[in-house]
Amino acid sequence: MKTPDSIFFVSVLLVSVVIGVLSKPYFTDRVFYLYEDTYKSAGEQDRIVIYHSSTAAPVQVRTVDELHRTVTIGGQSYAIADKSVPYSTKFRVTYPNGHVYSVEDNNGLLLSYDDKGNMVMSAQMYVNGERIKQEGEEAFLPAALVSAAYPEYHVKRGMPGFLFLALGLLIFGWCSFRYQALQDFMFRISPQRLMYENPEPSDFYYFMSKVGGIVVMIGSVFVAFKAY
Repeated sequence: MKTPDSIFFVSVLLVSVVIGVLSKPYFTDRVFYLYEDTYKSAGEQDRIVIYHSSTAAPVQVRTVDELHRTVTIGGQSYAIADKSVPYSTKFRVTYPNGHVYSVEDNNGLLLSYDDKGNMVMSAQMYVNGERIKQEGEEAFLPAALVSAAYPEYHVKRGMPGFLFLALGLLIFGWCSFRYQALQDFMFRISPQRLMYENPEPSDFYYFMSKVGGIVVMIGSVFVAFKAY
């Protein structure tokens, strides 16, 4: 006959394996962002890489030559030229309307500038989930287009370490709830016991240990969601 402990640990093992398998693409696939939309590679053919998003139209990145690439979004093409020199990584971005911007790599952070040298930023205003462009604002930031064009600027999502932390908390919470030996150990290392001579755990202490274990197990679920 299976004990509650064996059922718990087998269930935790199975759930951990399922979550790990299902979450692997999320944590390992490299993506880029165009405002609120997330894109990841869906394949490459004839020097054209196609990126798909579940919330927006696909993006095509065409490698023209070693220094030039074209990003096509919604039928509009943006030309990107690598203007880097030693110790300085720079790009020129030309929009379909003829506007030209420069993008500089500042220790991995891409910064956009207009033709007058002024930094370009987006207000990112939304109404009912739809982005509202401001007067004179481009459809996409130059830095975002550069990020789309060059995989080295794509990033991995999430923090999988939180899943391991959540698993540890879940097991600790269960043990705190189930095992008196752990409850006694936590009592012995508690600083409060130094205030008394020959202290012994009370029934109330054991009760609160169980409550604390339940709270820790519930908290582990919220920690797990922090990974995403």
